[in-house]
Amino acid sequence: MRDNKISVVINTLNAERILEKCLESVKDAYEIVICDMHSDDKTIEIANNFNCKICYHERCGYVEPARNYAISQASGEWVLILDADELVTPELWQYLKDFTNNKNNETVLEIPRETFVIGQKLRCMRQSKLARFFKKGCAEYSNAIHEHPRVLDGNMTFIPSTPRYKECAILHYHVESIQSYLEKTNRYTDFEQDRFEAKGKKFSTCKLIFRPTFEFIKFYFLKGGIFDGKAGLIICFMNAQYKFIQLAKLYEKEFKKKNPNLIY
Repeated sequence: MRDNKISVVINTLNAERILEKCLESVKDAYEIVICDMHSDDKTIEIANNFNCKICYHERCGYVEPARNYAISQASGEWVLILDADELVTPELWQYLKDFTNNKNNETVLEIPRETFVIGQKLRCMRQSKLARFFKKGCAEYSNAIHEHPRVLDGNMTFIPSTPRYKECAILHYHVESIQSYLEKTNRYTDFEQDRFEAKGKKFSTCKLIFRPTFEFIKFYFLKGGIFDGKAGLIICFMNAQYKFIQLAKLYEKEFKKKNPNLIY
């Protein structure tokens, strides 16, 4: 059986940190499309070393608005979406090649993702089903931050959670430093306000108290962060902090709108 053509699509902005390792993990792809938001580090130099197809998109603060454009630049039959801080295991790459020969109407594949923080793989951050691989034209992204792609044609399936496929995963090196995480938190929670407005969400004190608390309980106790040591404790608190800042900014926005004549 032949392997159908797989285009790997990566959106980048100053992504030199582990981009070389990312590209090395998918170097056997039919093509690698780098959609860059005008980086000023070595991102493009690294991409050229791997003969990537390079296109550009204006900077928009987060990746989702550029996803569909990046996908449109791909010429392969199948598309794998990667972030520049992710690697593909050899086992996953083989699984994807085998999947392209699937004769069923399954056009979108959900892939497990393992996340590393401060050099440690965290069970509390594991995602078992992330829609990142699909036949071109069968899925698309919205422009909303943190939204998953929707299926346009065919059916979605997933990699089984069995010992046979335990190495089939995307490896996500999520946090370069606490400082970079805090900078991203500040930037992303600004964009979250647009999502709140679009969905008509309003601030409440109960949400401010209980939503961050639930976030910590979910990751630390329910998802096993308690077994991830110091790194697990840190990321669980930071996840809770993200929710707190998100809601605090919503309160601030509503307060200023109601009190335009105050000095701030």
